[in-house]
Amino acid sequence: MKKTACVCAALLAFVMFSVLPQPAARAVTDTIPPTGKIVINNQRSATNNRTVTISMTWADTGGSGVGRMRFSNDGATWSTYESLTPSRSYTLPVGADGHRTIRVQFIDKANNRSLAYSDYILLDRTAPTGSITINSGASTTVSQSVTLGLSCADGTGSGVSKMRFSDNGSTWTAWENPRATRAHTLPAGFGYHTVRVQFLDGAGNYSVFYSDYIKLVEPAAGTTETVMLPGGVPLEMKWVPSGSFTMGSPATEPDRQEEEGPQHTVTLAGFWMAKYELTKRQWTAVMGTTPWLHANCVILDPDSPAVRISWDDAHSFIAAVNTYTGKTFLLPSEAQWEYACRAHTTERFYWGADPSGTAIGDYAWYWGNCVDLVLQNGHVVGQKLPNAFGLHDMIGNVSEWCEDDFHSRYTDAPTDGQGWVDSPRSGFVVARGGSFNNAPDYCRSAARAYWIPSLASADIGIRLCR
Repeated sequence: MKKTACVCAALLAFVMFSVLPQPAARAVTDTIPPTGKIVINNQRSATNNRTVTISMTWADTGGSGVGRMRFSNDGATWSTYESLTPSRSYTLPVGADGHRTIRVQFIDKANNRSLAYSDYILLDRTAPTGSITINSGASTTVSQSVTLGLSCADGTGSGVSKMRFSDNGSTWTAWENPRATRAHTLPAGFGYHTVRVQFLDGAGNYSVFYSDYIKLVEPAAGTTETVMLPGGVPLEMKWVPSGSFTMGSPATEPDRQEEEGPQHTVTLAGFWMAKYELTKRQWTAVMGTTPWLHANCVILDPDSPAVRISWDDAHSFIAAVNTYTGKTFLLPSEAQWEYACRAHTTERFYWGADPSGTAIGDYAWYWGNCVDLVLQNGHVVGQKLPNAFGLHDMIGNVSEWCEDDFHSRYTDAPTDGQGWVDSPRSGFVVARGGSFNNAPDYCRSAARAYWIPSLASADIGIRLCR
């Protein structure tokens, strides 16, 4: 009886609770508008294409959530609302070049509208203009190194941002920042050379090609060019003009050796030859070494020839100096050396036949003026008279390494002035010019000597050409 009464009481309580009125669910109130942002073409400042890419971000923190967005070009006329997307293409309105603004507005699910957010970009479809002038308008140059004068403009556009150059209209330099002047190296070869420039503006518009031309002419014989080595050490070069000559000696020349024939005609392009034998000062400036120290028959004057330098060492120096200067120095070929030495002469020496040896002392250091123990060494360069090309000490002082392998006869020798190089190398290389310990017969323009490439001697040095 008691258990039944308890069950009835619980049932009555459940029925009474079920029929009582329940409180209604509370509605969410959202009165805060969403926020957002628009970016055109990843924040580029200009474009030459009406079709751009716009990127949007939005937020509705604590609200009902952003539902749609719309766009306007003028802030008055709007597109219909569309679904949200973080990026889409957009076509700028038709019209003249100038700045274009795009606005976006977001609406959330409670119908709150955001502010109009905007970004702008310059529509620039007009190519830049410019000009180029070589060496201030000069008609000729004797140097491949010229100066370009440049001007460019982009009117009311986005501004010129880059420029590039070409010597042939098909191969171009990398794009670089614009400037008013620029150093430029013309291609090798005498004659007319055209240099072209093209400009690029910030919107991606390319200019037409602007060009100027100049004639590269051969310098006068003996023209001087100075190349600076590390530490401001000068290296003076003299121009040896193009031409032909008869290489070797005739059978009638006194003291002639068999390896100096047969005589043959060689035709050479012009080239630069060092005014002096390479000095100790110049060697040390580039290499930082002093291989002549503690050697016999050597003076330490920095302006005397660098000696105790093997043919192999000479090539190490050339590699280093080319890296530093950006130029292409070489050892002269044997043909270049003899052509430069003769300087259009045909006698035994470049000052004449000198059969009695009365003039050689004015032009060369040789055994006749170096027999004293104090003088048995290479001397400061440039103390003797030069040849017609302005080259000093081509005869005497120290012998000079050439590029060629030694051949006992000139049969089949190159006729274009190139080095006569065997493959594999023959094992002996040429040195020319005689030295302070040679008699006059070994100091003739046609006289030849040969040694192994590893030989380092107090009476052999180098003279650069390029």
